[in-house]
Amino acid sequence: MAADLFAKYSCTYCLDEINGVRVKCVECKDFDLCLQCFSVGAEIGPHKNDHSYQFVDPGAIEIFRSKNKWTAREELQLLNGIEQYGFGNWEEISQRIETRTADEVRDEYMAHYVDGNIGHCTWQPAYERRAKLKDLGIGQPQETPNSYLPPLDVSSKEAAQLGYMPQRGDFEREYQNEAESLVSQLNVSSTDEDDLDIALKLVHVDMYMEKLRERARMKEVCRDYQLVSKFFADRKDKHYRRKNSMEQDIEEKLRCVCMFQTADEHDSLVRAIQRQKELEQRLGELLRYRRAGLTRIEELAHYEQEIARSKGSDSSWKQYPQKDQKRKEGEEREGKQPYSTTKNSTSLIGNPTSLPATEREPGQQPPLTAIPEPAHLLSSTETQNPQAKSESAAEKLIQNHIRSNGWVLRFS
Repeated sequence: MAADLFAKYSCTYCLDEINGVRVKCVECKDFDLCLQCFSVGAEIGPHKNDHSYQFVDPGAIEIFRSKNKWTAREELQLLNGIEQYGFGNWEEISQRIETRTADEVRDEYMAHYVDGNIGHCTWQPAYERRAKLKDLGIGQPQETPNSYLPPLDVSSKEAAQLGYMPQRGDFEREYQNEAESLVSQLNVSSTDEDDLDIALKLVHVDMYMEKLRERARMKEVCRDYQLVSKFFADRKDKHYRRKNSMEQDIEEKLRCVCMFQTADEHDSLVRAIQRQKELEQRLGELLRYRRAGLTRIEELAHYEQEIARSKGSDSSWKQYPQKDQKRKEGEEREGKQPYSTTKNSTSLIGNPTSLPATEREPGQQPPLTAIPEPAHLLSSTETQNPQAKSESAAEKLIQNHIRSNGWVLRFS
């Protein structure tokens, strides 16, 4: 009877597979009918519907002799249910069997498959073969990825704004949050799949694994660069220095290589390149000073002041081109010669390097380019008569200071 439990039978008349009870003809050899064909009195070949018959139910036999009288079919449903739902889910298993309660299912499994002969023959060798763990008491706590990082200075309210969970290092909404949709609808329980369906599902799994790796990499970058802390630190820091255009340009160009470095290595690289740019700019300034004939550091401040004053004079001169043109036209109508709006004292040597270094006294600064004075800075007397000079005490003091330092060689 045990062999009949797993044997497959088909109806001799309709050729359908018989699951459960079948009708066996006593007079014909190896003649079985399903209940549907038997109910309509099917006849085929030598078989007649008035032959003797018997009902055969291979699942009705009892495997274990017990008072509950579990059939072989119920035992199979019990084992299949535990394999599908797992040990302990007795309610789901009982719904699969349909004829037993959850308590009966639990008692039957524990009595025969755990505490019975089957359990003694299967579980004891498994206990002996399993690895035995010993507590040596010398283990060190495993370092987490966040153990070497400083604690986050983020309040619970700020973390809630970002959906960030500091203790777990995760976000409520993950990077590429829809990645699970690639595999959530895949059905892997079907056995009627061809090679194309299997290959397509494997492609979906590969795409999903690639997104998981990218998500893990983004978490590592966020953790390594402390992006959560920096996001709120820039807002809290009242003395936050805004980066200039050069620093922003360097960081923007080097952003693509940050994935290949740690945060400290990337910051060191950015600072080194910024320092290189600053040194190049400083070297260019020193070369410009040297071409202008300056060889001492203390001469640079005065040189820059004169350059700034020259630029200011040029801008002031350009503010009054129309007035200067009208004045010249009026002078031409009156028969006067046009004249320059600058003083004669500004006719100086333009090239500061025209004098050789041997002709200058020790400690004497090189002469600088003369700066023309704009017309709107002249007095009313000088405007009416350019030959007349307003010799004030302050002007004499300035002229004496210029002569004593050798900046002016002569006055016209």
